[in-house]
Amino acid sequence: MTEDEHNNEKSTRHTSNRLTYAIDSSGRVVNIDEVPAGNKCGCFCPSCKEPLMAKNQGRKRIHHFSHQSGTECANAYESMLHILAKDRIREAFLERSEFWIEFEYTSFCPNDKGCKFFRYSDCCEKKKQRFNLKDFYDSCEQEIRYDNINRRSDLKIFSSSNPARSPIYLEFYVTHASDRIKLHSGNKIVEIRIESENDIKRLIECGIVEDLGHNDNYDCFGRRPDEGGVCFYGFKNKDRKNYQLSNEIEFVRFILYKSGKTQCFHDGCDCRNLSKSKPGSLFEMCIHTSVSFGIYDQVKYIAYQKFGIPNCVLCTNYVDDYYGMTKICRLYKHLQIPKYEEMDTSKAKNCRFFAIDKMLMQSALEHGISENYTIFE
Repeated sequence: MTEDEHNNEKSTRHTSNRLTYAIDSSGRVVNIDEVPAGNKCGCFCPSCKEPLMAKNQGRKRIHHFSHQSGTECANAYESMLHILAKDRIREAFLERSEFWIEFEYTSFCPNDKGCKFFRYSDCCEKKKQRFNLKDFYDSCEQEIRYDNINRRSDLKIFSSSNPARSPIYLEFYVTHASDRIKLHSGNKIVEIRIESENDIKRLIECGIVEDLGHNDNYDCFGRRPDEGGVCFYGFKNKDRKNYQLSNEIEFVRFILYKSGKTQCFHDGCDCRNLSKSKPGSLFEMCIHTSVSFGIYDQVKYIAYQKFGIPNCVLCTNYVDDYYGMTKICRLYKHLQIPKYEEMDTSKAKNCRFFAIDKMLMQSALEHGISENYTIFE
C-alpha cells in the first residue's frame, strides 16, 4: 500500500464511519441496536449533546444515529470512539482475569556509559516484556485526576489493596494527542491512538502492545510507525545490570619485549576477555581503534620513555632502503653487517651509534594517543 493509498483509506474511514454508539438518558454508552427506533431512542450526541434519532430498521444501510436537527456534528464520531474506548477497556479490565500490556525492555551492560572499547553498536539486549495487569491491579475508573498534575486521565488503573503502588493512566485519542507536560509528568502513562471500533476490539483481545516503530511496515492497527499507535511513558523500560553481555572488539596491540623488540598489529577479542597476549612481554598497550595509521610511531616512543630500552626501530640510522621496500641500517658498511639481512633490532642495546631523534620523540609524546587504550605490564 502506497502512502497516498493509505491516506485516502484513512480519510474514507473517517467520512464513511457512522455514529453507532451514543449516550442514553442515564449516561450509559449504548449501541444503535439496543434502543428504540427514531426519536424515541432517548439518546444524545457524545460531542454536542444534542438529541439523536436511531436509524436501526433498515436492511441495506448500516444502522446508525443521526442528529434530530438534521445538522450532523463534526466531532461526533471522534467523541464516540473516545467514550467507547474508555467504557469498553474499563469493562474488559474489570471483568477479565487477564489484561495484558507489552513493551520493549532494554538491558545494558553496566559499563555502557564508561566503556572505552571501540564499539560498533550499543552494548544492550532488547526484549519484549509482557505483564498481566490483573496480577498487580484490581480497579479501574474513568476521568480520575493525576496524582501530581492538574489533569484528568481517561482511565486510571490502580490497586485498592495496595494504594502505594503507582497507578497506570490510559489516554485515548483520535486526532489530538496529549500534551507533553502530561506525558512527561513522571506518571506511568500509556497513550493509545484509536481510529475505529476495530482498534478497541484489538486492544481488548490482544492487550496493550507498544508500537515500536522499528521498521517501515504498518503496525497491527494498519498505521505507519510515524503515525503512532501505543506509546508508553514513565515506565521502567531499561536497566544497566546485564553482566552477560559482550561484544567482539577490534584494536591495535603493541608489544614490547625485554629484549627491546616490538610488535604492533591488529587484534581482536571478546570485550570481557581482553588480556595480556604474551606472558614474556614487558609491556603491552591495546589501543581501541580499528585504524592503525600513525599508532606505532607514537606508541614506540611511549614504551621507550617508560623503559629506556634501545631498539633499532627508534634509531635515526634505521632508514628506508633506496627502493622504499624495507628498512636498513645506513651504517651497515661501517658496522660490517649485511645490507639486507633480517636485522635483529635488539642489537641497538649494545650499539655505540644508537641515536634517537629527541625532537621527534618529544613531538610524538606531546601529541599523545587520542584513542582510549588499555595497558598490561
